[in-house]
Amino acid sequence: MTTYIRTALSASALILAFLASPLAADDWYTHPFGELRANFSDWIAVCADYGAGPCRVVHSGRDDGSDAGFDYRLTLGYNDLTDDWVVEVMDRGMEHALNHVRLDFDGQWIDLAPGAWKAGEMATANVAETFTILDPALSDHLIEMMKAGNVLTVTYRPIGTDGTVQFSLRGVTAAIDAVEARYPRAAPVAPETAPPAPERAITGDQNIPTKPSY
Repeated sequence: MTTYIRTALSASALILAFLASPLAADDWYTHPFGELRANFSDWIAVCADYGAGPCRVVHSGRDDGSDAGFDYRLTLGYNDLTDDWVVEVMDRGMEHALNHVRLDFDGQWIDLAPGAWKAGEMATANVAETFTILDPALSDHLIEMMKAGNVLTVTYRPIGTDGTVQFSLRGVTAAIDAVEARYPRAAPVAPETAPPAPERAITGDQNIPTKPSY
């Protein structure tokens, strides 16, 4: 499990913050793993250490006929010191070294530029079948697209045993809001003073004839 940086607050103070948040206290429950959780359609908001630890929102599922705990997982981990989200994609059978990644949001796609992701989780590079988006600005852009979308399809090469994985986006906005309600994000920098966004991706539409085939 990825460990994200967080401020040093006591468990009791954070639990009280949960009860005072816009999300009803009854929506949060203590999981046997020692986590505070809340379900939002196809997503779960999770805060470790009974709410005193780092938070993330997760969507996972199993392939047909699989008896694994999960075969694919999309994790958005929150860093409350920087107000950044970290995007991690896991798919059973994914090669460790990828040379192409495409994220398709209901037909609007983004090809990640080389260097925009790394193998493994943010804190642990040797985690198999997983890649992490490195740039916070790109992660924020992808999350905004998730909030506006219905399904995210991730296609990658080399293909390994699969090459395509789909994630439902139903409930992702509510799950993100539940976490951010505990750590209000800093006001955005005014457009005239904001630094230019890094060129990390190529965007397009599914119907453009030049879309690469897989």
